[in-house]
Amino acid sequence: MANTGICPVDGCGKNAHTRGYCSAHYRRWLRHGDPNSGHASPGAGLRWLESHLAHDGEDCLIWPFGRLANGYAFVRRQNSGSVTTAARLMCEKVHGLAPSELHDAAHSCGKGHEACVHPQHLSWKTPTENHADKYVHGTMVRGEAVKHAKLTEDAVREIRALAGTASQRVIGEMFGVSAGTIRRVILRIDWSWVN
Repeated sequence: MANTGICPVDGCGKNAHTRGYCSAHYRRWLRHGDPNSGHASPGAGLRWLESHLAHDGEDCLIWPFGRLANGYAFVRRQNSGSVTTAARLMCEKVHGLAPSELHDAAHSCGKGHEACVHPQHLSWKTPTENHADKYVHGTMVRGEAVKHAKLTEDAVREIRALAGTASQRVIGEMFGVSAGTIRRVILRIDWSWVN
């Protein structure tokens, strides 16, 4: 591949190849949308968190460093070197240690997957409480919104109305699903929110 010049990132000086960047800065641009993102000096994330403990305002505070595949911000703990979510560490620093190991650093904004670490958006919640919030925020897909859902809310109501009039196998054949699925719908194990 022909050299297209020098990488324009300040202090780089390497040969540019793709989209005008050297290979390292191109990879950062591709992954983070910014050739300067994704690489920080040791402890930079912890220092950034410390400097934002009193952050105010309503908009989310977006983590500028590394993210997990699910979009959540991550950071290495200073003493152990273990990896944790930046939201959990921020929640610890602002609200104290979690009431139990099971508690989650929950986002009132519903934007944890977008790397929000705003101290006022975080609180300790049980996994059940945090999971319930996902429905409120619209970040948990369920029912007809699930990409491969075979049933609709109307079909679920119809299945429940048919319960006891035919076998679960027959009802399943009518709707193109298994008898086990019909059983779970009738018992409200699945689609429990549908009346």
